[in-house]
Amino acid sequence: MKTKLDLHRITLSQEKVLTALAQFKFLTTGQLLSLGAMSERTNLNKNISELRKFSSPLVGSISFGVHPGKGKLESVHYLTSHGAALLWEVYGEDYPIRFPKGNHGLFQQDYFHRVNTVTVHIALWQWVQRNDAEILFFCTYFDKLSTGKEKGYRAESAIRISERQYLIADALFMLKTPGSPQLYALEMYNGNDTQRVHHSLTAHLTALNNGQPSLQFGMDYASRVLCVFEFEVYKVQLMKRLSEDEGFTGAKEFFLFKSLEELKNEEFFEWQLFDGTKTGLF
Repeated sequence: MKTKLDLHRITLSQEKVLTALAQFKFLTTGQLLSLGAMSERTNLNKNISELRKFSSPLVGSISFGVHPGKGKLESVHYLTSHGAALLWEVYGEDYPIRFPKGNHGLFQQDYFHRVNTVTVHIALWQWVQRNDAEILFFCTYFDKLSTGKEKGYRAESAIRISERQYLIADALFMLKTPGSPQLYALEMYNGNDTQRVHHSLTAHLTALNNGQPSLQFGMDYASRVLCVFEFEVYKVQLMKRLSEDEGFTGAKEFFLFKSLEELKNEEFFEWQLFDGTKTGLF
């Protein structure tokens, strides 16, 4: 029996590409390979090209050219409104889909940070598939919500500090665990500016001391902040800074640390506190 995707001449591999983009919003070819959309890069690129060539393209791609230190950058792919409409037609209107509306808002200066943020999301999702957990929601700073009366847009990952002040986390997500649901803010730190990171985490500490973001999501227990670093050396430096900051005394259980390299080689569940103690995600 033919499915609606068969009628649209969408192969099973192309369906995997579309559903992966619907889940993660922006993905490089390498990230699609890591998700198992296909096994060979050449074949994957060919299928992405075919999805772009529909009379109403189902996939869009953004090219970034050559970086002076890293060489040619991978293109970033996303679901178009036509691709989203097709998936809703096939899977129903309640099927969760993330796709950029209007200007995709992805610029070269944000490339590595956004790609790394998605890499963390993928690592979380892959860990959840292997364990007794579930992602109840995951939103990022590049997901936008209408502010209604304020006639503008705000990042979905905004943490309310006061009536008009927000702390924008790189991502907010909630896990369903064997115990109670757990809420996390995620920060992806690129580069070597540990002073900026220290300032960022001080803002998170203030939010936690004020009961946010737990109150925002109707929880009566504290959330935690996951801090992922592009480079291990700057993770270690920042952990040392916090251990020497009296303002963070008594708060170490709420800040968890990991580098991208550790993310590749360790279970997502395994983290460190800033005093070096090993701890679990929950």
